[in-house]
Parts: sequence; structure tokens; C-alpha cells
Amino acid sequence: MDGGRTVTGSNPAEALCASRCPDTEAAQEARRLVWARFTAWNRADSVAMRALMHVPHATLFGSRLAICESESALEGSAELRGPASSDDWHHSRLERLDIRPASYDKVHCAIAFGKEAADGRRYADADAVFVVARAGGRWGIALNSITMRPIGVGGGEHPAAVAVTANLFQRWLAARDAADVDGMRQLVHLPFVELRGTRLVVHRTAGALRRDAARATPADAWPRRVIQRVETRELSPHKVALEADVVCFGPGGSTMDREAALVIATNVQGRWALQVVSMC
Repeated sequence: MDGGRTVTGSNPAEALCASRCPDTEAAQEARRLVWARFTAWNRADSVAMRALMHVPHATLFGSRLAICESESALEGSAELRGPASSDDWHHSRLERLDIRPASYDKVHCAIAFGKEAADGRRYADADAVFVVARAGGRWGIALNSITMRPIGVGGGEHPAAVAVTANLFQRWLAARDAADVDGMRQLVHLPFVELRGTRLVVHRTAGALRRDAARATPADAWPRRVIQRVETRELSPHKVALEADVVCFGPGGSTMDREAALVIATNVQGRWALQVVSMC
């Protein structure tokens, strides 16, 4: 995540967050961790940042996926290097923090912030998503993704990219429900990251994806799952992050369950495919 030495404008964002999410333990912990992450990054406090993260940890800088599966990998990653000094960056302004509990021990967070120079000039906007989970007896950040846009460059709606991402996710759900491992493979980029509940699973090869998906698929196919609500959280010509409500239908079309999902698709070498799926 990019940021600055000080975080300003915190009260409006905190009030907005409080008004949009239930005041559960999960929501409280997610709010605390995200604000602490901003503060630690702005101080270039690598020790504090590490204390807020889970390992394995996945990060998407733009459409570039980085996965740290060990302490040594995390220690040498860009995640803990602190603020950059190669541009006009001076501080960040956190403007939106939306929190959506996916379960009692996992939360999907959407963030908007800006980068400002020392003279107060704003020169970049950013959207980000975080997945906060309780694992190993503690709350931590398991995944984060960021899209940065210099002021006056980029932006736009990109409706085709959003439609492609939603379609990919619906097809992935259908393939998983049908135990169609080959179909699932065609819809993802490798390495592919899944957050099943609070467990972060990294599929680095087609064989690993096949073995893991086969083990995760029950003997009888899952009930049919359908996307019923989609909200865009990150958007660029090369990456889309969507939050979705997934409804699980049983025999006769009866509603069996609802799940909260976070899906990230990337365009790599001209091909759109899923890079991250987080579900209950």
C-alpha cells in the first residue's frame, strides 16, 4: 500500500465506516487494523506493520501479484519498506473506509485515499481492498490490493472490464458447483489465490489447482450459486475488484444460504482471468 508520513482527514472516514457496517467484533478489529496499517506505514515502522499481517500474505500492486509464504519472504518485501522517496509524496489522506463482515472471523474492507505533496498538492488518488481475518488466535491482514491513479491520468468507468470480471466469477462458481476442475483452471491466472474462510491457499501450478479443487469439491455437486449483487471496489484497465452477494439455491430453487465474496480479476498479456477469490 502506498501512503505518507501522516494520516489526515480521519474523522470523516471513521464516521462513514461506522454508519455503513454493524458494530461487531469483526468490524471493530478490521477498522482498528486498517487504521493501524496506515499509521505504521506512514511512520515507516516495519515492526508495527509486520505485527498487523498474517503469513502467508498476498499483495496486488496494480495487476502484479506478490505472495509471501514465509517470514523471510515478508521481511524482504515491499510491504515493509515504508514510504517511497522517489516522488513528491509527503502524506496520505484516508477518505473512505467501508467495512463489510463476510463472517464472524473475516472482513472485506474497501478504502479510498489520496497522496499529497509537502505543500498540500494532491497528485494521486488510490482505491484499495483489504481482507482482515482471525487466524492462529489473532486478527491480521491476509491480503491487500491497491490501484493508484495520478491526478489527471486514467480513471473512467471501464464497464466492459467490470462485466468481464462478473462473468468470470459466475462461470467460476458454476464450474466449482459442477466439480469441473478443467473449467475452473481456464478461468484463473496462476498463481491463483483463494481465501476459504480465513485460510489463504495459493495455487501455483495447474496440477496443484487440480488436486486441491478435487479435494475441496464434495462427492455430490454443490447447490447452484448465483451472483445477485455486485459492487465495484477497484477499477483500472488492467484490474477489477468486486464485492458480491452470492445466493446458494437448493433443490426446487429454494434459497439455502448467502455468502459474501470478494473477487479480483487482472488482465495479463491480453487475457482477463481471476487472480483472487475470497468467500466464506
